[in-house]
Amino acid sequence: MGIRGLGLDICSISRIQRILDGPRAEPFLNRVYTEAERALCGRRSDAASAYAARFAAKEALVKALGAPPGIRWKDMEVRRQGGAPYFALSGVALEVMEARGLEAFLALTHDADVAAATVVLQSKGD
Repeated sequence: MGIRGLGLDICSISRIQRILDGPRAEPFLNRVYTEAERALCGRRSDAASAYAARFAAKEALVKALGAPPGIRWKDMEVRRQGGAPYFALSGVALEVMEARGLEAFLALTHDADVAAATVVLQSKGD
């Protein structure tokens, strides 16, 4: 069946840095990122860049899915194990992907003050 969805998002790294440096850092981090994402990003010297890339990835997936109602930030966890980044999904994100028979492919990039993510949704088995 081929490509079933495409999402692209960019995020300002300095915007995320301002949030991290401000009084709303903890509520923002708790609302948007899983514990595993926080542990990984928080120990990096370029934490704002890592958080921005994951924020862009989550936004890109939501766009690719057509913004399904009820989806939550923490339904989408960005992971990387030695290779390409990928999503570990739960909640509404997982339900929608399974109901539609989809798998997601994720690409992340950073340059200057921008982090970007592209998500391609494909029918499973294609």
